[in-house]
Amino acid sequence: MKLERANTSEAVAAHVLRRLFAGDLRSGQRVDLDEIAEELGVSRVPVREGLIQLERDGLVERAHYRRAHVADFDDATIREAFELYGMLSALTNRRVARRRDPGMLEALGKLDEALGRCDSPDEYESLAREFRRVVNVAGAGSHLRALLRTFSGLVPVAARFSIDDALAEERAALHAEYVAIRDGDPDAAGEAALAHLRLTADNAVAALRRRGVFPPGERSPDAWADAARVVEGSDS
Repeated sequence: MKLERANTSEAVAAHVLRRLFAGDLRSGQRVDLDEIAEELGVSRVPVREGLIQLERDGLVERAHYRRAHVADFDDATIREAFELYGMLSALTNRRVARRRDPGMLEALGKLDEALGRCDSPDEYESLAREFRRVVNVAGAGSHLRALLRTFSGLVPVAARFSIDDALAEERAALHAEYVAIRDGDPDAAGEAALAHLRLTADNAVAALRRRGVFPPGERSPDAWADAARVVEGSDS
């Protein structure tokens, strides 16, 4: 396999993510930089940069300059990433619900209408990302937007499993966010974001179990109730 856009760390990170989500890479397994570079037809520099991105997501641990291995990758990994992203998204939802900027509400209304009509996972994914972008631009300052951008790897890849397998649920959950924002209800808007992203995490984990990437098992403990308490009242 050769990268269409050679020498890009983003493409390298995406390639390693695909292998993780396909079950080709497992927890504790060594990630060989030279092997990946040869496979993708790139130098070691973008491979190292791509692995740094994955290290930020907690998916790769680098013990040495040229050595790396897969960190713990299980349902708890997925749930924690979505819990953190959910907390940030709940914060921005609460802010925009309180401010009720007319231009932002008009943009979200049009996106909500388009999301209600679409039945293609690809189209839904594109519209949902735009929905989240509009909310983030309107509700987040530069520092918060920078934090949100750190979730550009694991979260969207895992979310795609939920979109493919539970599009109707995803649509309903995002619509609930829109209604709460439109109605100017900060509490409901924050809760809707947490509920939506918890749903997405649950569906992604279920899909990965069906595909044999994660073993069958009971749902692992998480702290979503704590996340809700953290977000409450933090949008001043």
